Parts: sequence; C-alpha cells; structure tokens
Amino acid sequence: MTDLPPFVTGCDVVDVARLGSALDRRPAMLQRLFTDREIADARRGAPIIEVERARLAARFAAKEAARKAVDDLRLPFHALEVRSSESGAPQLWLHGARTSLAVSLSHDAGVAMAVVVGPASVRTDDLSAPQPST
Repeated sequence: MTDLPPFVTGCDVVDVARLGSALDRRPAMLQRLFTDREIADARRGAPIIEVERARLAARFAAKEAARKAVDDLRLPFHALEVRSSESGAPQLWLHGARTSLAVSLSHDAGVAMAVVVGPASVRTDDLSAPQPST
C-alpha cells in the first residue's frame, strides 16, 4: 500500500506582463495554450487588454497548478480547461469532463496565481485519457 496524502495540491504564479509579451511576440501561442471558451471568458466584459491578459494569466497558472497537482507535467494545455460556473466561480475540466479538483484564481499588481486542491485519487494514470461523454 502506498502512503498517499489524502489530497493533492498545486500552485503557480504568472507574471501578467511576461505572458502578454509572449502572446504579442507569438500570436499563435494564444490558441495553443487556451481553448476558445477560455479566450471568450477572459474577454467577457473586459474591453481593457490588461484585464483580459490578467484573466488569461490566471487560467494559465491554473493549468500549471493542475498539472503539478496530478503530477503530470506532460498533460496538454488544451486537455485542461478553466470554465466559469454560473456564479462565476472557476472550475477545472479535463477532456470536456468536470474534474474533482477545486481551483482558486487571483490576479493583482501584475501577478496572477492559482491554487488547485483535490483528492489523492486524481493521481491516477487514466486521468490523462479522454473521458467518455455522458
């Protein structure tokens, strides 16, 4: 029997300006890192480019934090998606299915961060496999 902690955690911080500069230099990077839904959500009600970039940076931090939490840094960025619930709370989805991972996002003063927490059971190899549609 393996001694696993009862939960997994991951966190990440992103410099908003650095991500913005990278997106300016490599516009195709936006589509490689984020889904159309994430891009639309970041642009929602945000005519100011700095707000959009801060939201994208927080979502990128969430993807990195989730990859750390599940101990799989090879997990493709598009496999993970940060969606907003009806109340606006962030949720993590994997291959189109909601995960049991909880995520918290924040951004202020040019820094975005995310923390991901979930049950230890998410550390299974089959997490990287596409989930069946229901």
